[in-house]
Amino acid sequence: MKRLDRLEAVQSLLLEIGQTSTSCSDITEFIRAVHRALGRVMYAANFYVALSDRDEGTVRFVYFVDESDEGPALNQPVQLASPDESPTAWVILNRQALVVTAADFQARTAQGSNFGAGSAAEHWIGCPLLDQQHLPLGAMVIQSYTPEHTYSDEDQALFAVIANHVSVALQSLQSMDRLERAVQERTVRLEEQNTALNSALTQLQQAQGELVRQEKLASLGRLVAGVAHEINTPLGICVTATSHLVEELRLTRTELAAGEMTQDSLDSFLDIVDQSLRIMTTNTQRAAALVRSFKQVAVDQSSDDIRSFNLCNYLNEVLLSLQPKLKGRPVKVEVDCAANVQMESYPGALSQIVTNMVVNSLVHGFEHEQAGKITLHVQVADDVVSLSYADDGAGMDQDTLNKLFDPFFTTKRGNGGSGLGAHILYNLVTGALGGTVKVQSAPGQGLRYDLSFPRSRRGEKLAA
Repeated sequence: MKRLDRLEAVQSLLLEIGQTSTSCSDITEFIRAVHRALGRVMYAANFYVALSDRDEGTVRFVYFVDESDEGPALNQPVQLASPDESPTAWVILNRQALVVTAADFQARTAQGSNFGAGSAAEHWIGCPLLDQQHLPLGAMVIQSYTPEHTYSDEDQALFAVIANHVSVALQSLQSMDRLERAVQERTVRLEEQNTALNSALTQLQQAQGELVRQEKLASLGRLVAGVAHEINTPLGICVTATSHLVEELRLTRTELAAGEMTQDSLDSFLDIVDQSLRIMTTNTQRAAALVRSFKQVAVDQSSDDIRSFNLCNYLNEVLLSLQPKLKGRPVKVEVDCAANVQMESYPGALSQIVTNMVVNSLVHGFEHEQAGKITLHVQVADDVVSLSYADDGAGMDQDTLNKLFDPFFTTKRGNGGSGLGAHILYNLVTGALGGTVKVQSAPGQGLRYDLSFPRSRRGEKLAA
């Protein structure tokens, strides 16, 4: 190749190295392109590039093409050999170019030195790849195994220039490679963290769902206990009245058998029978009403079924089942609801909502001996039910009001407050009833809920 032609080829080669380094993101592909371009200006049948890791003291061959030797495994880090045993290690550690001829290899072998692995080269040139601080990045090597192909001083100088351009390009590529590895590692860590967070979130949601379910059951259990206690009173009165009537009947029979029955004693006995029967009728009806209301409310609270019901009657049934909670408390409950409001919805959700509102008022709004008033006002417009619930209790400040619907938030921890009552209320209104809920309160001004939900949920799926 003529000198002028070779100079143009070298300029083209250096330009190509620069362009390739900006368009290629893979180091091996970049070195392969350099090898192809290098072959246009000098003999390059045997060529390899080894990159070093100063911190680990290792070297990895990122590219290796050779006519005689198979070469090492690519991109596998191996311990950097002693510079007395490896010309590649010598170039990297000394940060200097090295030229070794066949005579040099033979002289070292005669002295008992095992300089280099693999086949002995006729002509071997190694140039260091250095960064801006003149620290070693690795080595670039070209070699020949036959006397027909040797390298002149000009070839050696040209190879050093090319190695310098490759060094510059490698710094950029290694920075990109490190950045990509960092991004990949970060992505993997984020995915692992995301998986862990999703798992923790799932467990938290399951735990929260279980706690909510337990709170519903606990609410139902407290209702059972209250109703059972309340039923004991009318049933106890009935038992007392029955025992008294049995005793009066025994005395009357004895008097009749002895022939001592008079008109006055007969009238007295009949009055006792009449009075006892009236007492038993009143109290059995009261017990039956309690059982009936409790039965319907309990069934609804433990079921997610939709059914038709009269809203006014149902609210009164729910409040009747809550009488044990209200008994002995100077708190009056009033319901303002039209008698003809027919619902197609989830009564269990509604009973739970009303129960939670009343219980929350009793626990948080009123001291035990404090007189108060609770009102439920219902309006219906365009098949949308607006239910306003208000008490005139203690109320709450804005900070507490902002956290009212948060799960497990309560101002009565350890005193009957689970922190789930208002949270369940919110979920049931927005989920099961498909509505909205707003709340207003201020210290000393009581608490007001404004619920809005469709009159009919027929054909819609109950929200989870």
